[in-house]
Amino acid sequence: FFPKLPGEYAIFMGEVRGKDSFLNEYETDEVLFTTDLADYIKDLDPSVIYTNHGRNSDSGLYAKQASYEGIDDFRVDNGLLYDAIVHCRVRKSPEEIELMRHINKISSQAHCWVMAHAQPGMREFQLESLFQHWSYFRGGCRHQSYTNICGCGANGAVLHYGHAGAPNDGLVKDGDMALCDMGAEFRCYTSDITCSFPINGKFSDDQKMVYEAVLASQFAVMRAMKPGVSYIDMHALSYRVILEK
Repeated sequence: FFPKLPGEYAIFMGEVRGKDSFLNEYETDEVLFTTDLADYIKDLDPSVIYTNHGRNSDSGLYAKQASYEGIDDFRVDNGLLYDAIVHCRVRKSPEEIELMRHINKISSQAHCWVMAHAQPGMREFQLESLFQHWSYFRGGCRHQSYTNICGCGANGAVLHYGHAGAPNDGLVKDGDMALCDMGAEFRCYTSDITCSFPINGKFSDDQKMVYEAVLASQFAVMRAMKPGVSYIDMHALSYRVILEK
């Protein structure tokens, strides 16, 4: 179901798409206007309408359930659909996996582009700009997955640096480590990649020690990762490897 837009809409927003346009793009069985929704459901005469209403375990917020004029004429169940959709999203189709591979490949290449062109004297936002340019110009990723973090020197110790109050505006200095937490988004699928590197291209002894400890921890977790393992166990493993190093 999509909104039926007036003809004058085209003056501001371009061509007004019709039903056939959406049928061809999304390969659905049927396309209708939102104004047809009430009559469509009335003709179906369902015994129950399931609406998506559940609590996000991270934010604590609840999904706003769908509603339309006439829904009160039916029995509505808002307790089952949310969990069912959450479980469905965990399993990815081959097409989804291919999209995820694509977006992570583009974001990885963009990180490499940043490393190759970063240099002392730049501003942190210039590193962010390099990432955004590559991911959009080379990968067609117009949007980012989240507000990018480019923390250099002491700024790299701030977990969510890069927000409006600290907008990646620090000066990049010789000898700094750059922590870049950036990921591009493509067709609603996102990537999230964090990496650290020395701005001048050479690790100091202390920087090398920390970097190699974290790298060993990462590889240990990757080797141990398999279906059925506990996330908490993987977290503890990463700590153990770092402490051993």
